[in-house]
Amino acid sequence: MYKFFLYSMLMIIYLGLAKALSPSEIGVHYLQNERGFAKLAKGPIVTFILVDTHATGFLIKTYYQKYRVITGYDTVEEMIVRTSKEFARKNLPHIGLSLYRKTDEKEEFLPLPPGSLYLGNREFGDWKKNKKGEVRWVFHKSFKNFPKYLGWGDFRPTEAFYQELRSSVSLNHPFYGLKNEFGPQGKITQENFPHFFKDERMKKVELKTLLIEYFKENF
Repeated sequence: MYKFFLYSMLMIIYLGLAKALSPSEIGVHYLQNERGFAKLAKGPIVTFILVDTHATGFLIKTYYQKYRVITGYDTVEEMIVRTSKEFARKNLPHIGLSLYRKTDEKEEFLPLPPGSLYLGNREFGDWKKNKKGEVRWVFHKSFKNFPKYLGWGDFRPTEAFYQELRSSVSLNHPFYGLKNEFGPQGKITQENFPHFFKDERMKKVELKTLLIEYFKENF
Protein backbone atom coordinates (compact mmCIF):
# COMPACT_ATOMS: atom_id res chain seq x y z
CA MET A 1 0.00 0.00 0.00
CA TYR A 2 2.85 2.36 0.89
CA LYS A 3 4.60 1.64 -2.42
CA PHE A 4 1.40 2.36 -4.33
CA PHE A 5 0.98 5.66 -2.46
CA LEU A 6 4.61 6.61 -3.13
CA TYR A 7 4.26 5.74 -6.82
CA SER A 8 1.10 7.85 -7.09
CA MET A 9 2.85 10.78 -5.45
CA LEU A 10 5.77 10.49 -7.88
CA MET A 11 3.38 10.46 -10.82
CA ILE A 12 1.68 13.63 -9.55
CA ILE A 13 5.04 15.31 -9.08
CA TYR A 14 6.19 14.28 -12.57
CA LEU A 15 3.06 15.57 -14.24
CA GLY A 16 3.11 18.77 -12.23
CA LEU A 17 6.71 19.52 -13.14
CA ALA A 18 6.10 18.69 -16.78
CA LYS A 19 3.13 21.03 -16.92
CA ALA A 20 4.90 23.80 -15.03
CA LEU A 21 7.95 23.75 -17.28
CA SER A 22 6.09 23.63 -20.59
CA PRO A 23 5.65 27.06 -22.20
CA SER A 24 2.28 28.23 -23.44
CA GLU A 25 1.47 26.89 -26.88
CA ILE A 26 -1.01 29.62 -27.78
CA GLY A 27 -0.19 30.71 -31.32
CA VAL A 28 2.59 28.14 -31.72
CA HIS A 29 2.33 26.10 -34.92
CA TYR A 30 2.83 22.33 -34.94
CA LEU A 31 5.33 20.83 -37.39
CA GLN A 32 5.03 17.05 -37.55
CA ASN A 33 7.54 16.63 -40.40
CA GLU A 34 9.14 18.52 -43.28
CA ARG A 35 5.92 18.52 -45.32
CA GLY A 36 4.43 20.93 -42.80
CA PHE A 37 6.75 23.74 -43.87
CA ALA A 38 4.53 24.54 -46.86
CA LYS A 39 1.74 25.77 -44.54
CA LEU A 40 4.17 28.07 -42.71
CA ALA A 41 5.90 29.50 -45.78
CA LYS A 42 4.67 32.90 -46.93
CA GLY A 43 5.52 34.29 -50.33
CA PRO A 44 7.07 32.74 -53.45
CA ILE A 45 10.67 32.68 -52.12
CA VAL A 46 11.44 31.50 -48.59
CA THR A 47 14.09 29.59 -46.64
CA PHE A 48 13.87 28.09 -43.12
CA ILE A 49 17.14 27.84 -41.14
CA LEU A 50 17.12 25.71 -37.97
CA VAL A 51 18.88 27.72 -35.25
CA ASP A 52 17.82 26.03 -32.00
CA THR A 53 15.93 23.06 -30.58
CA HIS A 54 14.93 21.94 -27.09
CA ALA A 55 12.50 19.77 -25.14
CA THR A 56 10.46 20.64 -22.06
CA GLY A 57 8.85 18.42 -19.43
CA PHE A 58 9.96 15.27 -17.60
CA LEU A 59 7.52 12.41 -17.91
CA ILE A 60 5.74 14.00 -20.87
CA LYS A 61 8.16 15.83 -23.16
CA THR A 62 7.24 18.53 -25.64
CA TYR A 63 9.66 19.33 -28.45
CA TYR A 64 10.30 22.76 -29.95
CA GLN A 65 12.42 24.14 -32.77
CA LYS A 66 13.40 27.71 -33.57
CA TYR A 67 13.84 28.83 -37.17
CA ARG A 68 15.19 31.92 -38.85
CA VAL A 69 12.88 32.50 -41.78
CA ILE A 70 13.90 34.67 -44.72
CA THR A 71 10.93 35.52 -46.91
CA GLY A 72 10.91 37.32 -50.25
CA TYR A 73 13.80 39.70 -50.73
CA ASP A 74 14.48 41.22 -47.34
CA THR A 75 12.05 40.02 -44.66
CA VAL A 76 13.52 38.12 -41.70
CA GLU A 77 11.75 36.69 -38.66
CA GLU A 78 12.32 34.16 -35.90
CA MET A 79 9.71 31.42 -35.61
CA ILE A 80 9.23 28.86 -32.81
CA VAL A 81 7.26 25.72 -33.65
CA ARG A 82 6.26 22.64 -31.69
CA THR A 83 7.38 19.43 -33.39
CA SER A 84 7.06 15.68 -33.17
CA LYS A 85 9.71 13.82 -31.20
CA GLU A 86 10.85 12.03 -34.36
CA PHE A 87 11.31 15.23 -36.37
CA ALA A 88 13.13 17.00 -33.54
CA ARG A 89 15.62 14.16 -33.03
CA LYS A 90 16.06 13.59 -36.75
CA ASN A 91 17.26 17.17 -37.19
CA LEU A 92 19.62 17.50 -34.23
CA PRO A 93 22.55 17.00 -36.65
CA HIS A 94 21.19 19.82 -38.82
CA ILE A 95 21.44 22.83 -36.48
CA GLY A 96 22.49 25.84 -38.55
CA LEU A 97 21.31 24.34 -41.84
CA SER A 98 18.46 25.27 -44.14
CA LEU A 99 15.83 22.54 -43.85
CA TYR A 100 13.33 24.02 -46.30
CA ARG A 101 13.57 26.18 -49.40
CA LYS A 102 10.79 27.29 -51.70
CA THR A 103 10.69 29.13 -55.02
CA ASP A 104 7.97 29.55 -57.62
CA GLU A 105 9.18 26.38 -59.31
CA LYS A 106 9.81 23.91 -56.49
CA GLU A 107 10.24 22.97 -52.84
CA GLU A 108 13.44 21.50 -51.37
CA PHE A 109 13.77 19.60 -48.08
CA LEU A 110 17.40 18.43 -48.16
CA PRO A 111 19.49 19.92 -45.27
CA LEU A 112 21.96 22.36 -46.84
CA PRO A 113 24.06 25.34 -45.70
CA PRO A 114 22.00 28.52 -45.29
CA GLY A 115 21.95 30.59 -48.45
CA SER A 116 22.00 27.62 -50.82
CA LEU A 117 18.72 28.90 -52.24
CA TYR A 118 20.41 32.03 -53.63
CA LEU A 119 23.72 30.71 -54.96
CA GLY A 120 23.89 30.87 -58.74
CA ASN A 121 20.77 33.04 -58.96
CA ARG A 122 21.94 36.29 -60.57
CA GLU A 123 18.83 38.06 -59.35
CA PHE A 124 20.50 38.04 -55.93
CA GLY A 125 24.22 38.19 -56.68
CA ASP A 126 27.08 37.04 -58.88
CA TRP A 127 30.41 35.23 -58.90
CA LYS A 128 33.30 37.68 -58.63
CA LYS A 129 37.07 37.33 -58.43
CA ASN A 130 38.70 38.95 -55.40
CA LYS A 131 42.23 40.36 -55.06
CA LYS A 132 43.57 36.90 -54.27
CA GLY A 133 42.20 35.55 -57.53
CA GLU A 134 39.47 33.54 -55.74
CA VAL A 135 36.03 33.41 -57.32
CA ARG A 136 33.41 33.85 -54.61
CA TRP A 137 29.69 34.61 -54.41
CA VAL A 138 28.84 38.27 -53.77
CA PHE A 139 25.30 39.49 -53.10
CA HIS A 140 24.06 42.60 -54.86
CA LYS A 141 24.05 45.78 -52.77
CA SER A 142 20.30 45.54 -52.22
CA PHE A 143 20.94 42.22 -50.43
CA LYS A 144 24.05 43.31 -48.52
CA ASN A 145 22.57 42.13 -45.20
CA PHE A 146 21.98 38.56 -46.36
CA PRO A 147 25.33 37.19 -45.06
CA LYS A 148 24.31 38.39 -41.58
CA TYR A 149 20.81 36.95 -41.89
CA LEU A 150 22.22 33.63 -43.10
CA GLY A 151 24.76 33.32 -40.28
CA TRP A 152 27.77 33.34 -42.60
CA GLY A 153 30.02 35.65 -40.63
CA ASP A 154 33.06 36.30 -42.85
CA PHE A 155 32.40 33.20 -44.96
CA ARG A 156 31.70 33.62 -48.68
CA PRO A 157 31.03 30.55 -50.88
CA THR A 158 33.51 29.68 -53.63
CA GLU A 159 32.69 28.09 -56.95
CA ALA A 160 34.17 24.84 -55.60
CA PHE A 161 31.75 25.02 -52.67
CA TYR A 162 28.86 25.53 -55.06
CA GLN A 163 29.86 22.62 -57.29
CA GLU A 164 30.19 20.27 -54.32
CA LEU A 165 26.81 21.45 -53.04
CA ARG A 166 25.19 20.66 -56.40
CA SER A 167 26.84 17.24 -56.39
CA SER A 168 25.40 16.47 -52.93
CA VAL A 169 21.96 17.61 -54.07
CA SER A 170 22.12 15.30 -57.10
CA LEU A 171 22.92 12.39 -54.75
CA ASN A 172 20.26 13.55 -52.22
CA HIS A 173 22.90 13.81 -49.47
CA PRO A 174 22.94 16.58 -46.82
CA PHE A 175 25.86 18.97 -47.34
CA TYR A 176 27.85 20.53 -44.48
CA GLY A 177 30.43 22.45 -46.49
CA LEU A 178 33.80 21.60 -48.01
CA LYS A 179 35.34 21.38 -44.54
CA ASN A 180 32.17 20.66 -42.54
CA GLU A 181 31.92 24.35 -41.65
CA PHE A 182 28.17 24.08 -41.08
CA GLY A 183 26.05 21.97 -38.74
CA PRO A 184 26.48 21.42 -34.98
CA GLN A 185 30.12 20.43 -35.45
CA GLY A 186 30.88 23.30 -37.82
CA LYS A 187 32.85 26.38 -36.84
CA ILE A 188 30.65 28.81 -38.78
CA THR A 189 27.44 27.49 -37.21
CA GLN A 190 28.92 27.52 -33.71
CA GLU A 191 30.12 31.11 -34.08
CA ASN A 192 26.97 32.53 -35.63
CA PHE A 193 24.23 30.55 -33.85
CA PRO A 194 25.84 30.41 -30.37
CA HIS A 195 22.71 30.02 -28.22
CA PHE A 196 22.38 26.29 -28.94
CA PHE A 197 25.97 25.71 -27.82
CA LYS A 198 25.90 27.53 -24.46
CA ASP A 199 27.36 25.44 -21.63
CA GLU A 200 24.16 25.41 -19.60
CA ARG A 201 22.25 24.02 -22.60
CA MET A 202 24.63 21.06 -22.84
CA LYS A 203 24.38 20.02 -19.18
CA LYS A 204 22.16 17.04 -18.35
CA VAL A 205 20.46 16.58 -14.99
CA GLU A 206 19.42 13.05 -14.03
CA LEU A 207 15.80 12.57 -12.97
CA LYS A 208 16.99 10.63 -9.93
CA THR A 209 18.95 13.69 -8.76
CA LEU A 210 15.92 15.95 -9.18
CA LEU A 211 13.74 13.61 -7.09
CA ILE A 212 16.31 13.32 -4.30
CA GLU A 213 16.58 17.10 -4.09
CA TYR A 214 12.79 17.43 -4.15
CA PHE A 215 12.31 15.04 -1.20
CA LYS A 216 15.12 16.70 0.77
CA GLU A 217 13.37 20.04 0.46
CA ASN A 218 9.78 18.88 1.01
CA PHE A 219 9.83 15.92 3.45
